[in-house]
Amino acid sequence: MASAKPKPGDHHCFISHSYRDGAALAACLKQPLPDGWTPFVFPPLTVTPDQAVSHLLLDALTNCDGFVYLDTPISLGSFWVGFERNMAARLGKPVYAFRQSWLSSAFKRDAAQPADPIVSVMFNLCIRADIERIAEIRDLIWDRYRFEIRGDQWRHLDNVARQMFDSVDGLQRKQATGGVALVFLSNASICDGHHDYADPFTFRRAIKDCETPAGYTAEKFAALDQTRTLAIWLDPPDIPRIEAALERFPTDTWEPYVRLIRSSLGDPNKLVVTQPGGRFDLNHLDTMLARCFWTALQADPKLLASFRASLTKPK
Repeated sequence: MASAKPKPGDHHCFISHSYRDGAALAACLKQPLPDGWTPFVFPPLTVTPDQAVSHLLLDALTNCDGFVYLDTPISLGSFWVGFERNMAARLGKPVYAFRQSWLSSAFKRDAAQPADPIVSVMFNLCIRADIERIAEIRDLIWDRYRFEIRGDQWRHLDNVARQMFDSVDGLQRKQATGGVALVFLSNASICDGHHDYADPFTFRRAIKDCETPAGYTAEKFAALDQTRTLAIWLDPPDIPRIEAALERFPTDTWEPYVRLIRSSLGDPNKLVVTQPGGRFDLNHLDTMLARCFWTALQADPKLLASFRASLTKPK
């Protein structure tokens, strides 16, 4: 079985391929790689993006100096090849496509930019510990993936937690073009009885008019397309405590929120990004990003076209 970790000291090139593309992989490995790189082949990924993926995949990709993907119909049809190619470009790796024909085999440089899904982020701003945890996650996913999360009004306001939120109109505009909502949950955010998911301008208007954000929060969850919403848990859910809290929510206005929570509780592959002791679970953070791409690609034709176009067919 292939190693999941590059050997230290070598200049490695990550070879991205479908595990069903064995003949093309063998042909690629017979050719001298660009820049004298040593090939690194990650063990086959046979799971779907809805299942857990090992953080070893992104660790291996990050530790390689270059990246080659197989330019074949089989490999170009693989989600994982597209995901890995996109991550390599985001991390600034030199990317090459390997194409084989009956006349020749060649590596061609691919300088296409990474394609990003449209993302909307939500978490309960009443919970100070959640705000601090989200700030850590925001910094970590930027450092690890060069991936940024922010709201539709980020240019107009100070860099505070609330500015990561979209308005209801902004959320609906993003969803109309295939956007994905990431809703971060915790035991405290559900059970402590206070909720605030308001974007900056809505919050300012509420304060001016002496309103509370609770009604707006219900409106915002009602606007979510739950087929394109990913729930991420900041701590392991205490199901009896949460169920007791959900029973207290008025069903007329909070039904979408309650439905989202219960759907996530029943997910056998739920994402819990914090381990006991407070450390982040990189495996689940990596899966969060993979699910985000997978969900967006199912709904956003423009992103899908861009994602596929980033797997260029060099001339």
